[in-house]
Amino acid sequence: MKFAKQLKNARLAAGLSQKELAQKTSITPSLISRYELGKIVPRLDTVNKIMKILNFQQTETVSSDYYNSTFVNIPPLFNQNTNSEIIYISIVKKDLNNHNFHIDNLFYATMSGNSMQNLLNDGDKFIIDISKKELVDGKIYAFNHGRLFRIKILQNLPNQQIRMKSYNSYEYPDEVVTLSEIELIGQIIYRAGFL
Repeated sequence: MKFAKQLKNARLAAGLSQKELAQKTSITPSLISRYELGKIVPRLDTVNKIMKILNFQQTETVSSDYYNSTFVNIPPLFNQNTNSEIIYISIVKKDLNNHNFHIDNLFYATMSGNSMQNLLNDGDKFIIDISKKELVDGKIYAFNHGRLFRIKILQNLPNQQIRMKSYNSYEYPDEVVTLSEIELIGQIIYRAGFL
């Protein structure tokens, strides 16, 4: 049984409207509606929260096989994990396959600062493909510059030089460095965050 139908049946069995369930779960009513219509599948932590509130335990639930075949967990980039607990972000496996990304090359990091504001805001999570280290003009890359972990738009220049551009160029003007001054980590391929 699809999660959408299970959710609706469990909500009705609990005698709750979509609005009441939304209040209990801190999820918007429109998102509950989209879950029930099967337009989107919630993250596993959201499913667990809903299951607990609706007491799903006695009914068929979204199986771990479904999540294992539908979603993949992306681990944190080594230098970004400040907790002792390892946290992953999940992404739809089909999306990765459609873009020919290989899971073993993907890591996530968290944006810090506002140099890429409106594209990547402070606190946004983004995924880096560490296999993409050949510079393509205008793409966004994660790299080490000295001891700094940086995210910039990179452009090739003559004489092994690179222009580093910020999305917020008013506060962060372009910089030019030599290729040997930076250590490329990989290309940013995905972002998740609030505007």
